Amino acid sequence: MRAVCNTESFGRKLAMTSRGVSARSTVELLRGILVETGNQSVKLSATDMELSIQTSSPAEVEEEGRVVIPARIFNDVVRSLPKGDLLLEHDRAGGTVRLAAGENEYRIRAYAAEDFPQLPAFDEQNAFTITGEVLVETVEKVSRSYSRDETRPVLTGILINFEDSRVRMVTTDSYRLSIKESELATTFEGSRQAIIPARAMQEVSRIFSGSEVEQIEISLSENQALFRIGDVLLGTRLIEGNFPEYKRLLPDQFEREISVPREDLLETLRRVNLFATRQTPPVPVSLSFSDGAVEVVVRSQEIGEAHEKLPASSEDEFHISFNPGYLLDGVSAVDSKNVIFKFNESLKPGLIVPAADGEEEPDFLYLIMPMRDPSRS
Repeated sequence: MRAVCNTESFGRKLAMTSRGVSARSTVELLRGILVETGNQSVKLSATDMELSIQTSSPAEVEEEGRVVIPARIFNDVVRSLPKGDLLLEHDRAGGTVRLAAGENEYRIRAYAAEDFPQLPAFDEQNAFTITGEVLVETVEKVSRSYSRDETRPVLTGILINFEDSRVRMVTTDSYRLSIKESELATTFEGSRQAIIPARAMQEVSRIFSGSEVEQIEISLSENQALFRIGDVLLGTRLIEGNFPEYKRLLPDQFEREISVPREDLLETLRRVNLFATRQTPPVPVSLSFSDGAVEVVVRSQEIGEAHEKLPASSEDEFHISFNPGYLLDGVSAVDSKNVIFKFNESLKPGLIVPAADGEEEPDFLYLIMPMRDPSRS
């Protein structure tokens, strides 16, 4: 294997591919990047057996070949090199890869590529397209609510449903629930539902945000989801299991519907949360509604108290408390001028939605469990 490529553009592709490398695996090959030369390009592939990333960088290929190079030292060396040409050359007899840039030369011990896992291929026939900005926005809205607890794998994923011209994404960590619906770029024939790891969806968003393409192509199989973003192919295993029946968690009706200015509320929550989140576990932030106003209160025995008052469309007295971080996440995800709170009782879940125009149903829902406020007991 022997090829010459541009250090800067190759380095960007290498850094991106490195995000698919397994950092904890005891299998040496999974801590490396498969490098393949051919067709005037260098193809880079990495996988941790759950997520895979494949891409390529233009190159002058003098000799075709395949080799696996340890990702960390490979990435660190290329990133540190000056701009210009980079020579990649595999010395089979010595078991090393030579990197040469100008007067700089490095030799990295490499591995044979024969045992590197075979990565999935994109199914062109069953693929469909979604506008990248739509996918990124939808993922961003629901990513706050997925669980980081690996003991319940199904909650670490995003439930995604494609049907007709819409996509719906749902996440929950048992304390809050996010639902976002968006329009697809094309009509999806029939319907398909899958639980995709949130980590993979966030990686798709990150890759798209750094690209110049407008569309993302998607291919779903029984146990894999593949996303093609320009010349990058990201694959991920689907999560097996039954996602909670989230529709049952949504109350049929609410006794109160209260509107609060979003920007004012966000600024208030950021300030009062300074008193809440400096304590472990965080103390609750309380919303005390009255006629035409809401008082946002945090009482910390260790630090002190914070009180702020805002206008609200409430008509009677009502009190409810929440985890400060969860409440801030929900309000942040709303993109309308006003935030709508829907409540029943102070110890029953509350709903946060954007203020909708006319009779339209909101395309984003954030259900949040309340907390007991020890200062009021």
